[in-house]
Amino acid sequence: MPRYEVVAVRPETPEEARLRQWWAEQAVTAPDNLEAAARQIIGLVSGLLGVLFGVLTLAAEPLPVYLQRDDVKFAGVAAIVLLLLALLAGLAVVFPQSVAVPRARPDEQAAQFAALLGRKSGALGLAAVCFGLGVVALGAALIIALLSL
Repeated sequence: MPRYEVVAVRPETPEEARLRQWWAEQAVTAPDNLEAAARQIIGLVSGLLGVLFGVLTLAAEPLPVYLQRDDVKFAGVAAIVLLLLALLAGLAVVFPQSVAVPRARPDEQAAQFAALLGRKSGALGLAAVCFGLGVVALGAALIIALLSL
């Protein structure tokens, strides 16, 4: 028969209680924070795409010299594709999803909550990376265009 060692137990300190409460609040507010960040990315991408499409519609015939360069075209297309991917990934974060979890199964509720957070944080991470790369590609297109004037 194994021997068990008795470990002393003490009451929780106020600092430990505050820390435990903070972690509990973070777990509850995490989906809201992820969705707020995704909405921010969606707004930024929508604005940048609006500016890009506005510039393209105002282009004269024939196209300005800087829009005829292949490197500007490539960087511009890359920027648009990456920003559209960021928009789709951001929408995946805020898109509602039905989850059926039995009320009497806290273990399944915790697993579903972890899966929900994982899905949302993964999509938000993808949105942030695509947004960052899209802005870099847009900046490259602008720099190349300005240097070619």
